[in-house]
Amino acid sequence: MQIKVENLTKVFNPGLPYETKAVDKVTFTVESGEFLAIIGHTGSGKTTLVQHIAGLLEPSEGRIVSVADDGTETVISQKGKESTLVRRKVGIVFQYPEYQLFEETVIKDVCFGPKNQGLSEEEQIERAKEALKLVNIDPDVKGEVSPFELSGGQKRRVAIAGVLAMRPEILILDEPTAGLDPKGHDDILEMIRRIRREVNMTIILVSHNMDDVAEYADRVLVMNRGALMFLGTPKEVYCEHETELREIGLDIPSCPSFLWMLKERGLNVDDNKLHFEETAQEIIRALKER
Repeated sequence: MQIKVENLTKVFNPGLPYETKAVDKVTFTVESGEFLAIIGHTGSGKTTLVQHIAGLLEPSEGRIVSVADDGTETVISQKGKESTLVRRKVGIVFQYPEYQLFEETVIKDVCFGPKNQGLSEEEQIERAKEALKLVNIDPDVKGEVSPFELSGGQKRRVAIAGVLAMRPEILILDEPTAGLDPKGHDDILEMIRRIRREVNMTIILVSHNMDDVAEYADRVLVMNRGALMFLGTPKEVYCEHETELREIGLDIPSCPSFLWMLKERGLNVDDNKLHFEETAQEIIRALKER
């Protein structure tokens, strides 16, 4: 399923003294199966944008359109059976989703979404077990355990499983590693990469971690003051617009930032490298040529 964002504008409290334009005439397309990262400083409109894609907000202007494989278009924010069915195909995981766990067992918590979809108890449990396995939680070991007895990282994965159990075609993750220790952070991201590979799911990631974006995303969308500033591959965005990104308060991934520092100190390196291995090879090459 493709998502087209067309001239999207969202104004909160229109006509009032504290009117705020959170999203301003944003247009882009999310391709089926891609990993799109959305970055921007706090207040740039990232969360408001993804809430529109999930159908949680109605645009002030413009529209969000889903395009099925057969070319059928559906406006997500419209009322009606078709739009409701499309919205069910978009799952969203907000920051700290483990705070929304509430059932007495892990399996019951993950069953909550499928239950609301009207599935039978047997189908709910089947979906829940499938989703728990996707997030590396063994349902036979942890299924009957209280979710509140789990570690922070496990709680986060159970919460994500609750969304996956509804079998969305598009998964939106708003800062999915916020507050986790380094291992938990890496585990969540590798889990997301594996889920995408195994299920061929479209991923939209909102993140402040530029290294994560450089490592995982196919494309990067930069938001600034509610508007789309840049959209391209990680290399195009980070390496061609470094100055502009720094001017709006965004960091650059560690690798090009380090290479840029070496270049400033006289080492003849190509600073257009995003990954650790290629960065190491580039430094070795430059040192051999000295």
